[in-house]
Amino acid sequence: MVGGNRRKIVDRLPYIGLDIEEVGTDFIRVEYSPNRPDLGTDYGIARAMRGLLGKEVGLPMFRTKPSGVFVSVDRRLSSVRPYIACCVVAGLELDDEDVRQVISLQEDLHNGLGRKRKRVAIGLHDMDAISPPLYYRGVPASFEFVPLGAKEPSSMASILTSTSEGRAYGPTLPGGTIFPVICDSKGTVLSFPPIINGNATRVTTKTKRLFVDVTSTDLAAGDDVLAVMATTLAEAGGNLKTVLVKYESGARATPDLTPIGIPLDLGLVRSVLGLDLSRKEVLRALAKSRMGVSGGKALGPRYRVDLLHRVDVAEEVALGYGLDKIAPVYPPSGQPGAFNPFEEFLDLVSTVMAEEGMVELMTYELVDEKSLYSLFRRPSSDRVAVQDPKSLDHSLLRDSLIPSLMAALTGNVKSDYPQKVYEVGRTYSRSESGVAESWHLGCLVAHSQSSFTEAKMYLDALCRLVSEEEIATPAVDHWAFTQGRCAGIRVGETELGFVGELKPEAIEAFGMGVPVSGFELDLSVLYELLK
Repeated sequence: MVGGNRRKIVDRLPYIGLDIEEVGTDFIRVEYSPNRPDLGTDYGIARAMRGLLGKEVGLPMFRTKPSGVFVSVDRRLSSVRPYIACCVVAGLELDDEDVRQVISLQEDLHNGLGRKRKRVAIGLHDMDAISPPLYYRGVPASFEFVPLGAKEPSSMASILTSTSEGRAYGPTLPGGTIFPVICDSKGTVLSFPPIINGNATRVTTKTKRLFVDVTSTDLAAGDDVLAVMATTLAEAGGNLKTVLVKYESGARATPDLTPIGIPLDLGLVRSVLGLDLSRKEVLRALAKSRMGVSGGKALGPRYRVDLLHRVDVAEEVALGYGLDKIAPVYPPSGQPGAFNPFEEFLDLVSTVMAEEGMVELMTYELVDEKSLYSLFRRPSSDRVAVQDPKSLDHSLLRDSLIPSLMAALTGNVKSDYPQKVYEVGRTYSRSESGVAESWHLGCLVAHSQSSFTEAKMYLDALCRLVSEEEIATPAVDHWAFTQGRCAGIRVGETELGFVGELKPEAIEAFGMGVPVSGFELDLSVLYELLK
């Protein structure tokens, strides 16, 4: 698949971002980064290695032809799971290992880009068992079909309550009386996304033509996932054919495998890498990273969903040039190095919290509007939104750590209590000059006896160890905490944060069943007071 000798391949695998876990006599076990799902099969790894070894360079080209198949989308699904993208892959010769790898890639995509099927779900079907055209439509809870692995039909309501898939992925649906299904012209059900496929179109080693459906709540994420699946199957020998998806507002053919274009900034490449590379050398390096250049743009293959910024292009130049060819040098400076005092202060705070028995979390600074505002029923007029976000789940800059910590606790409700978590992280707020950054400490304690007194106890212990200032806690109101069970954190007239018991309605909205208390402290302001 690669065309190089075994030792050379093993030596170069880390240079495409793979971690080697084990080298056996007839296998190499590697771990790939979630941001490179295209490396989830042998085919993707071989494609990248052929470029790095100079066996096959430049932008991979994928040809598609119309399949003649179309899918009509029921407008009632706009509030359930609105988007679908599909393709047909013909000419496949799949053995047991091929099927295993394709299904493994499917699950990796579900868990990564698909956010455990909440955002994206994939269905694989035997095209020869399908009678086009297809319909992506809403059905009632009483609708019945034979789910994958079963012999008798079950209703949608029964599948959600009596199967492991239904119990695991049912909560990803928004609820209501309409459920999504994909069916053909004869009424054969292909899938109940994102829960389970139908048994009639199951894939076997005898399958020669695949039908791939990707349903999603995010159009761009669904297209990304389909691009990875389709190009992987093309590498496996399949011929790609497009499917026409018809919405009430218009139609589009999927998959769209147009290369990703990012401005090629030679100055940035040279500055970031510290190498005085000519344009010809940069183009040669990009070709080995399976990228191309057209005019002033670097072109990445559509399956490279990790390529977002000009710096990503610089990284690909480094990989294609060869990281081992870049000699390490010390930065030119006459000043001796030293720790940043503020970073040392943050480390001290984190150490104290850990010694109090807390578990440190590191959550995303970009969050969604629902967890930051809606679940706390607070106005979002001061929100700081990202222009053209890649995903609605990461579209706002957070102004508080409490929502992110609550979301983390929500994902851990099946673990034992008490749960005590904290985070030292950046927050953002509007200011006269634009957007101001500030470092905060957030802390939450969740268990049946969690209270204001306990949260203040942890706050007092922290303040005694990091500050000699006298902390006052007058009663105040705050959007996250219960009225009458909340206090401000102050030194003199300077406000540092809040401590209290979280509102019961917010706890219920996040899906938690135990009381939660905690505090949030502005470490940037506290540090200035201590200097």
